[in-house]
Amino acid sequence: MEKMKRIVVIDDDPMNRKLAEYTLVQNGYDVESAGSGQEGIEVLKKQKADVVLLDFNMPGLDGMETLEEMKKQLNLDNTKVIFLTSASFPMEQGEMKKWGVTDVILKPLRSNELLGSVKKALLSEQKDKMLVVDDEKMNLMLAKRLLGTSYDVECVTSGTEALEYLLREKPAIILLDLHMPHMNGLEVLKILKEDEKTKDIPVIFLTADGDKETEAQIFKAGAMDYIQKPLVAQVAIQRINRIIELRHLQSSLMDEVEKKTRQLEESQRKIENLSMQIMLAMTGAIDAKDKYTNGHSNRVAKYSRELAIRMGKTSKEIDNIYCAALLHDIGKIGVSNDIINKASKLTDEEYAIMKSHSAKGANILSKISEMPELSIGAHWHHERYDGKGYPDGLKGKEIHEIARIIGVADAYDAMSSNRSYRKALPQEVVRSEIEKGKGVQFDPEIAELMLRMIDEDANYDMREK
Repeated sequence: MEKMKRIVVIDDDPMNRKLAEYTLVQNGYDVESAGSGQEGIEVLKKQKADVVLLDFNMPGLDGMETLEEMKKQLNLDNTKVIFLTSASFPMEQGEMKKWGVTDVILKPLRSNELLGSVKKALLSEQKDKMLVVDDEKMNLMLAKRLLGTSYDVECVTSGTEALEYLLREKPAIILLDLHMPHMNGLEVLKILKEDEKTKDIPVIFLTADGDKETEAQIFKAGAMDYIQKPLVAQVAIQRINRIIELRHLQSSLMDEVEKKTRQLEESQRKIENLSMQIMLAMTGAIDAKDKYTNGHSNRVAKYSRELAIRMGKTSKEIDNIYCAALLHDIGKIGVSNDIINKASKLTDEEYAIMKSHSAKGANILSKISEMPELSIGAHWHHERYDGKGYPDGLKGKEIHEIARIIGVADAYDAMSSNRSYRKALPQEVVRSEIEKGKGVQFDPEIAELMLRMIDEDANYDMREK
């Protein structure tokens, strides 16, 4: 089994860390995170990483200072770095390469973009791995000396050791001694050919036998070639290189397909990045109408994303919920600033106009056919679990789950932030209101998750700052 790739996430924002951890773990990576540059360095001292996701703007050691310290204190030759930033990034491509930085991701993080960037970093060029199996240590030393400059050579002294190694790693080629005690080369090859994970690894036998019967036996067993002992450097290198080149030629079509796929993924990533920037710009326009709640949409999106993670949603579902929450109040563009910013109680007529923002928002977002989920949050985030909400008076599970999630997040932010008519409520009051609203205003299961988030937030840091 191929060893899991290790990713270390260094970011002072706990929600960004949680999203990155959740996304990467779901996709088979070994992930550890740290909340500061210094903490990240200590994590890397204990165990190296294949990729480091590094926040560019952090208190204390910022991203660049952290990278400089990592270079001084640690061996990062085989570690790729991806910067995370919510602002402009000053480093040029040449300088990025010099520092081992493979990519820059704009925050807020998107699961697909994150996975694409990590995959690209891990695909960086490296030496082909070669496993040499021989019970003679002198042969192993010679193989290491002859081939070590061109290949990443691992040596073992028995078939049993070889099989144990192949549980952890998958080399590009195996040089296998034909005659070994306990388990000979043919017996090892038979086991390899019966295993889906190892049957396609090319094998070259090492043998002192030169008779036709041995040659026929070797090829019948499925070996690609054989090299006679004692090893002659020029012959060994030529034969091995020929097999490796053949392997690369055989997989060239697959490589080309993967290359085209990566290009398409990169184009998709750019489109998604542009889409996110447009959504953030629209969000800024919405929040700018209300001088008291600037940042409301971003906060609701972050709370909704955290709720979705705790509900066990897939990466795609989390992204959809986040985007829907970002734009849940877009209908307020069609409501006058006088009504939105009125400090006193709204008249019945004004309240009716304010309530119309949900239908207006749904109408605006329904035009985006590629993301039908966007309109759901705008349309129904003011519905109540008891059926007394608006605009349609939906009840319980009749309300779409996305809207039920956003409804809880929206209510939390409304209570925990300053409004035109009052200051932010104390945390214990907010918690009490969420508790009272379970099964009445809110989906009880989603409200319970919000209560856990509140209980974990001992210093009331989650609210508006």
